[in-house]
Amino acid sequence: INLSLGGGPADEAIEAAIQYARAHGSLVIVAAGNEGRQPVSFPASYSLSMAVSAMGRKGTFPAGTTQSGDVASPYGQDRKNFVAAFSNIGPELDLTAPGVGVISTWPGGYAALDGTSMACPAAVGAAAAVLSSHAELLGLPRNSSRSEAMARAVLGRAQPLGFGSLYEGQGLAR
Repeated sequence: INLSLGGGPADEAIEAAIQYARAHGSLVIVAAGNEGRQPVSFPASYSLSMAVSAMGRKGTFPAGTTQSGDVASPYGQDRKNFVAAFSNIGPELDLTAPGVGVISTWPGGYAALDGTSMACPAAVGAAAAVLSSHAELLGLPRNSSRSEAMARAVLGRAQPLGFGSLYEGQGLAR
């Protein structure tokens, strides 16, 4: 489940919905928030969520565009990689994914968009690709054991980029 949303105080109804999804064998992958390196926002900060930060890569968007303002340290092992200046960070992070200069549909055509809400569906797609190669997980009863096994598989495939866990969790969703 992709939740490209967030902010505000913890909400019992959203927590209950995430609990229900996890208890019935689903993962809930949530955007960490775009408040400029503030703590991971709710519901990404909720313990049953998989929180995603946004990273970018220098040279993948034109110089002088708004994305240039998103470049900030720390840089990864590959110095072209960075965690976006807008991305929230913290110990709740599980993954990072591309979220700077992502080409998306937009009224009238396409646009380059930024945000953890763009990184989140990239992480969901990566998780789906991982899970598609694990038929044994998908065949498990739809319960919390299944969702925990799926989370372990997804996190086990994450590639650390050298930002540190407060910026990337386990690493790049792949």
